[in-house]
Amino acid sequence: MVLHRFIVRTGRTRVYFGPESMSELNEWVKNFDRMFIITGKKSANITGALDDVLSILSSHSIKYELFDKVFPNPTASLVNEASKHAWRFGADAVIAIGGGSVIDTAKLVSIIVKCGGRAEDYVRGARKAFDSIPLAAINLTHGTGSEVDRYAVVTIEETHEKVGVASEYMYPSISIDEPKYLTTLPRNQTVYTALDAFYHAIESATSKASSPYTLMLSEEAVRLIVKWLPIALNEPKNIEARYWLLYASMIAGISIDHGRTHIVHAVEHALSGLKPSLAHGAGLAIIGPQAIKYIYESVPDKMYRLLRYIDPGLEPKSEHADKAAKAITKFQQSIGFSDKLRDYGFGENDFNEVSKLVFTAMKYILRLAPFNVNEVVVKDIFMKSL
Repeated sequence: MVLHRFIVRTGRTRVYFGPESMSELNEWVKNFDRMFIITGKKSANITGALDDVLSILSSHSIKYELFDKVFPNPTASLVNEASKHAWRFGADAVIAIGGGSVIDTAKLVSIIVKCGGRAEDYVRGARKAFDSIPLAAINLTHGTGSEVDRYAVVTIEETHEKVGVASEYMYPSISIDEPKYLTTLPRNQTVYTALDAFYHAIESATSKASSPYTLMLSEEAVRLIVKWLPIALNEPKNIEARYWLLYASMIAGISIDHGRTHIVHAVEHALSGLKPSLAHGAGLAIIGPQAIKYIYESVPDKMYRLLRYIDPGLEPKSEHADKAAKAITKFQQSIGFSDKLRDYGFGENDFNEVSKLVFTAMKYILRLAPFNVNEVVVKDIFMKSL
C-alpha cells in the first residue's frame, strides 16, 4: 500500500502527516532567528530526528540552543528550568522533538517565555496565558496525541499533583507525524504508547463532553490499534504498522481535545504523580480493565461500538460489562502486557493517598465520567489492579 502524506488542520495546529513530512519544517523555520530545541535524553538522537532538525536549521543559518533534559512525567521545576534557559537565550520559537512529556514541556515553555510566571502559576490557575511563542512539535511516539491538542500535563513535586493545563495558546503551530521515526521505539514503549491512545479513544468517546464526532474518531482509533499493534510488535520496522498506529494516536488526540478524559486518567495521574517511574501508558493499562466495567455498564451502546473490534461477541447491554473487561485484559495479555500496581511498589496502604489525589487534583476531569465516581468505585478499581 502507498502511504500518503497529507495535512490535517485541527485547533490552531497544522499537522503534516506521513513519509518525508519533516521536509515541511524547512519553510516554517525561515520565519525565526533563534530556536530553542527541547528533547529527552535519548529518543531524539536514536531516531535521527534531532540530526534532521539540526540539518534544516544549519541550512538556514538559524541559531539554536538545545535543552535535552526532559524525563517522563515532567515536573514543574523541569519546566521552569527549561523556560529560564529559553528566555535567556532570547528564543523566538521552540521545537519539541519527542513524545508527550517533551511536547507538554515545550508547550508550557512557549507560554512562559511569552507571558512570564512559573509552571505552578498556570497549573493552579493563578495565571492565564494570553499568547505564546510559536512551537513545532516533532512527534516520536504513537500515544499521547499531544501534537494535536491544547493540553499539557505537569507534576508538582511537593504535593505529587499531576495536573493537566489547557490553553488555546498551547496548540503547536505545526506538528510533524513522520512514521519512520517510530521504528526505533522499544517494545515496551510501543505497547505503552499505543495503549495510551487506546484509552484516549475509550474515554473521549464516553465522557459527558463526547459527541458523535469523538465517537467516530475513537471507533476508528480502536479499530486501527487492535489491528496494527500486534503487527508492529512482531515487525518493529514495519512502516505501514507504524503509520496506522501513528494515525490512530493522532485522531485519538483530536478526540480527547474535544471529548476530554475521565476516570482512567484521573486514577492514573494520581498513581504516576506518586510514583513517576510508572509510565503513563502502563498505568492506564493496569487500571483500565477494572474501570472499563463501570464505563460499559453506564454507556453500553458506545462501548460496544468501540470494543467489538476486540470481542465481536459483545453486545450493547450493561450486563456485558464484565465480559468487556475480560476481553480488554485478554487483548493486553496477548501483546505481552500483564503488569500490576504491585510491580511498581504500590500496596493496599497506598489507597488513601491515591484517593486524596483523585478527589482533589483530579476532580476537574472526574466530573466528565458517565457515572457517579465515589470512593467505593475508586477503591474497587485500585484494589483489583494491585
